[in-house]
Amino acid sequence: MTRRLLELLQHPRTLPELAEALGLEEGTLRLLLSRLAAAGYVGEAFEGSKACGVACASCSLKRLCPAAGKPQAQIPTVYRLTEKGKKALSSGA
Repeated sequence: MTRRLLELLQHPRTLPELAEALGLEEGTLRLLLSRLAAAGYVGEAFEGSKACGVACASCSLKRLCPAAGKPQAQIPTVYRLTEKGKKALSSGA
């Protein structure tokens, strides 16, 4: 399950997208994501996040990003892999 989640997060996704793809309830998935985030494998996909690292001009999430000036209430949380998560996935861990 964790490996499949990391595979899905190679492309940034929202919690509902991940829950549907994995067949999990959002609450269960939120717990798993929080544990992976605490370990440094995933994070939020916005500029200023430890997980981001993408320049705003070329970011595919610019339309969702709080840095783009949208009100926070309209922005879903989007998750992505961190560098640590990418390394774990590529090593087959």
